[in-house]
Amino acid sequence: MKNINKYVGRKIRLRRKELGFSGVQLANIIGMSQQQISRYERGECSITLEGLFILAKALDTTINQLLSEELSLDKDSLLEQKINNEIFFI
Repeated sequence: MKNINKYVGRKIRLRRKELGFSGVQLANIIGMSQQQISRYERGECSITLEGLFILAKALDTTINQLLSEELSLDKDSLLEQKINNEIFFI
């Protein structure tokens, strides 16, 4: 479960940066602390479905896009995913 938290956190961070928001700005928009946003982005804690919905709306995206592996990932994430898949199938 920890891996999905990190994955979703990376997606939240990428989308926030695409929109040019700081963590503080996003926190103010949704009424959450900047520290909590940071914990989500680092994958340190699970986000509720309601929290994910609120974040998706603030980030002008959908929950599906935040969970989908089809969105563009950075090269390190793609390499990590490939390595994990190869290890799994050994």
